[in-house]
Amino acid sequence: MRRFVNGDEVELHKTSIEVQSLGDRLIVKTPQGSFTAIAVKQDSAVLISFKGRQYRVEERRSRTLSPALAGSGELRAPMPGQIVDIRHSVGDLVKKGDTILVLEAMKTQQPFLAPFDGTIVQLDVVKGGQVEDGAILAVIQPLMQEND
Repeated sequence: MRRFVNGDEVELHKTSIEVQSLGDRLIVKTPQGSFTAIAVKQDSAVLISFKGRQYRVEERRSRTLSPALAGSGELRAPMPGQIVDIRHSVGDLVKKGDTILVLEAMKTQQPFLAPFDGTIVQLDVVKGGQVEDGAILAVIQPLMQEND
């Protein structure tokens, strides 16, 4: 089945993954273990927060994708929530996978991870602050690669 995931067309295959609905959360059972996820329907898309990453899954492109979904380094809130932890500041160097901040939404904490090695150039949240759906939480600028 072909879908757009964060703006890229991909082929989704059936795997040995089992998904079970548990109220406002999903339990995803994989060969590596069980994990929680959140899936929220938004127009013709489904927004998924899973293992610290956010995904937008659509059958087809229904509108122009934002730069955040194109890998610009923008971290956006997938739903309204409260910032419960901030682990970095503007100017900090981060490595791919570093936790930048944690959003609590629908009784679940969602870490936001650096998508690549870079520098935090914008951080528009405070611990305890409320954020709206789609709000820019942070922006990470990729490190410049030297040409050999």
